[in-house]
Amino acid sequence: MFFRRTRPCRRAFPGAPVRAAFHGDGSRTILLLETGVGPAAMDKSLSWLLSRPPVDGEPYRPSFVLSAGFSGAIVAGLNVGDLILATEVCDADGVCRPVTWPAGGSSFRRGRILTVPNLIGAPAEKRCLGERSGAVAVDMETAVVARLCGAAGVPFGCLRVISDDVDTQLSEGLLGVLRDGRVGPGRLAAAILRRPALVAELMRLGAHTRTAARRLAVGLEELLASGSAVSHT
Repeated sequence: MFFRRTRPCRRAFPGAPVRAAFHGDGSRTILLLETGVGPAAMDKSLSWLLSRPPVDGEPYRPSFVLSAGFSGAIVAGLNVGDLILATEVCDADGVCRPVTWPAGGSSFRRGRILTVPNLIGAPAEKRCLGERSGAVAVDMETAVVARLCGAAGVPFGCLRVISDDVDTQLSEGLLGVLRDGRVGPGRLAAAILRRPALVAELMRLGAHTRTAARRLAVGLEELLASGSAVSHT
């Protein structure tokens, strides 16, 4: 949301299965693809993008793909709003793939990102994942990006912002509300009726998310400005 405000929308990508539009102008033009949450949503959206869909009568192929979004810290020392530029991405089966964009150096904090199938709520589980995997943060999508871009020969990168630190407890009630990345009004109302204390947890989550989103927007601008003269994502 905050990142979209920094670059004007030029036009939508015709026939896209998700919200997709070109933003910016000239060398600052990017294709912003809003995939949704989870591996299935990412697989569907990115498979479409990498199939060379037509735009203006020509097949479109991105010069690189940058996966950007929220993540949870699984090591100490990371706070809400901290940015991580991935060095490699690992999946739950232990398959790790190095990122291939940007090629040059960066001032961003670097680290391994672990992709998991579900949100992780317990601090003890977060710390255990960090120790076992050697990763610093978890998300639910980037391993799909690494796999599909690797198969297509398209460079990819991953910038993630911390939205909950390793000591933040996410209750079972909150995880149930957020399980597929969308908060349906009916599900939310039922969860609050069962557990009124969920309201305070949701308010805290909302504040953390806004902080993280603002920082991610700034980080994306910094990374895209330094990473490539042509920025398609």
